[in-house]
Amino acid sequence: MDGETEHVDVLVVGAGPVGLITAFQLAKFGGASGVRIVEKQAKSMQDAYGRAITLFPRTSEMLDQLGLADDLLQDCFACRDTVAYDARGQEVHGRGWSFMREMKDTFFNFALVLRQKFQEEIFRNAMKNYGVQVEAPVELTAASVDQDVAVADHRVTTVLLNHLDGTYRTVKCKYLIGSDGGRSSVRRLFDIPFDGSTSEDKWVRVDGQVKTDMPKPRTYCSVESPTHGNVLWVALDHGATRIGYAFTGDRAKAYSRFDEAAAVKEAIAAMRPFHIEFERVDWWTIYTVGQRIARSFFAHSCVFLAGDACHTHSSGAAQGMNTGIHDAVNIAWKLSLVLRGLARPEILETYQAERLPNVQRLVQYDKDISRLMTNRLPEDWQGDPGADVNAILGDLMAEAGAFSSGLGISYEVRKTNPLNVDGSFRIPQQLVRPGVRAPDVTLLRPGTFEPTRLMRELPNTACFTVLVFVADGTPAVPEVVYRGVRKSWSFQTLVSKGCLRFVTILPAPASSPYEVLGCEPIGRAYFDQEGRAAYMRYGIEPTAGALVLVRPDGWVGTMVSLGPETVSELELYLRNVFLLV
Repeated sequence: MDGETEHVDVLVVGAGPVGLITAFQLAKFGGASGVRIVEKQAKSMQDAYGRAITLFPRTSEMLDQLGLADDLLQDCFACRDTVAYDARGQEVHGRGWSFMREMKDTFFNFALVLRQKFQEEIFRNAMKNYGVQVEAPVELTAASVDQDVAVADHRVTTVLLNHLDGTYRTVKCKYLIGSDGGRSSVRRLFDIPFDGSTSEDKWVRVDGQVKTDMPKPRTYCSVESPTHGNVLWVALDHGATRIGYAFTGDRAKAYSRFDEAAAVKEAIAAMRPFHIEFERVDWWTIYTVGQRIARSFFAHSCVFLAGDACHTHSSGAAQGMNTGIHDAVNIAWKLSLVLRGLARPEILETYQAERLPNVQRLVQYDKDISRLMTNRLPEDWQGDPGADVNAILGDLMAEAGAFSSGLGISYEVRKTNPLNVDGSFRIPQQLVRPGVRAPDVTLLRPGTFEPTRLMRELPNTACFTVLVFVADGTPAVPEVVYRGVRKSWSFQTLVSKGCLRFVTILPAPASSPYEVLGCEPIGRAYFDQEGRAAYMRYGIEPTAGALVLVRPDGWVGTMVSLGPETVSELELYLRNVFLLV
């Protein structure tokens, strides 16, 4: 090997969106004495057009908490409309991407469409601000774990090949993260099985500048073609368009060689009865549809797989990049807290426990959606064999709508997971509960009553937040809670370490928080709007109040009633997560 052995805390392999966002977070949150990210492809290849394009609301919310959304919004095409056309070119309702009209209860109530090329540029620049840059073309050629070295020490040994100068170097790290795609070297080197199958179905995607007589071209659209399946039409950033269609066996027989000209010819045929004309082609691809899941997302207590490295599926539901970013956000804050010596290493085990059920659900949806988009019924279909595949597809995508938007993705409450815990605050038909997304409600700033969003006030810095919903009238019990929080060594220690903060929410606007409370609020204070919409959205009676603990990634950790045991209940939750309490 060339050179001396290098040591870093975290080595990220693969510099697509998942790897970039993971490395960015680790550098931003701190705690890692070194974060390296390598990519085996040359930068020119990384900058190619094509690939993933769409971020759905929950992903946008998470990126907003990381301070990345503003730049994405500057360049994106914000798609708020969707339409489906039948084979005659007539608009049909309740089909295709109609679930996008139901993406509510979020300020990001649209599909953020921005080609991966532009997203990666934003993520790379953000990462550079924290002193981390992609090393390319650098390939991981070997990796092993020394079981005799303690967890959280440099127990992973890797060998990296720099293709520019042909040199090898050895890098030891505490944690290795494989975000290196469906053909992951990390997964292969650690012999992690990749269960699933690849179908015979092939799809084509073409991006470019297009002229058309289609009535609503700047939408997320589907065309029910009898020859090319359920055709995808997406208005892209910078005025471009993506067309995607099924490349069936009978179409394939017409070509001895399927090239760009053939891809364009078939795209034109797929869009009938509408007329289209390509002014420019930016990118095109043909790929085989399949679904696979890695048997382990977290191996040897130090090796993570994320994104396509641990789950692959079709682009039928446009979930690939979204799911990968969910992985990255789930990993990073947990790993940062562990590296900083603040959190128990066991919380890293929750990564697979939380992400795997959602990936399994996605893959099952994808199997059915991908078949329906190819004009075939699902494999386990028990209904009418002559049923309209497009109607069934519309029903399935509507059923999966909350999951596809990400707003309905939740993490289970289990005894083995200290991050999602049923607390003392429980009400019948509780919508907001541990393991679900914390709603991004509107609050008012003191003094000016200027409206702000809750999650804009809770940036993701690997910090937990306790929302103190004050009881109207401030009865004696909340005063006990306030005194207990202020006197708690555990709370004050975690606040001083930057991994816990308090936010006080008051039920109605007033001259000042002090006038309402009779004392200083805990943390920053905000007022609910007239009508108490925030209290109602969280299911909290203003006369009773409650505490809501929000995880760094924006999911609810637990909910606690105000009472004599409030402080001890909250301390117990934190004690099971952190080493300091």
